[in-house]
Amino acid sequence: MSNVIVGHINLKKSMHGIGGHFVSLVEALRQLGAEQHVLVRNVTLARRLDTIAGVTVGPVVTTAITAACCMPHVDVVHVHHPEAGQAGLLLTLTRSIPYVLTHRGPLPGMNPVTQSAYRRAAAIVCAERLDASALVKFNPGLRVYIVPDAGRPVTDDEAYVGCRAAARYVRVYQRAAEKWRMPALLL
Repeated sequence: MSNVIVGHINLKKSMHGIGGHFVSLVEALRQLGAEQHVLVRNVTLARRLDTIAGVTVGPVVTTAITAACCMPHVDVVHVHHPEAGQAGLLLTLTRSIPYVLTHRGPLPGMNPVTQSAYRRAAAIVCAERLDASALVKFNPGLRVYIVPDAGRPVTDDEAYVGCRAAARYVRVYQRAAEKWRMPALLL
């Protein structure tokens, strides 16, 4: 792994469902040597992530604005659901930190802030090909990648699957950090 420092933002209240995939990704990235800083809303999730050696867990945050303010300097931020996209948007506009957005499920709404978060993302990652193709049809200008969840075993060797997915995420992060840096707003 190159020395790309990754920040993660997960503002989901519950740890059910996606929380397990999130922890698996952080663990797999750590196995590849990634330096990571994590901001989450769920206290139980924060405690779980704090047990992973080499992963810095910041304060528990409840809003996108707080997450953007508390994120230290990193090379790229991964926002793990569209609701946290506002934090990525703020980090790009104010500090020139590119962000990767995870998209699952239905197309984004017509809210202008949500639309802007999708358009300005350095990359959008979908676990399912169907979600990715729907996004590209919705807006052909989006940079969409398909990366399976690190916690979803496709074979009997779950660790191998997690490392393969993490390696694909690392390539997306590196591209985002190298190519999609936008100048911050001059205030």
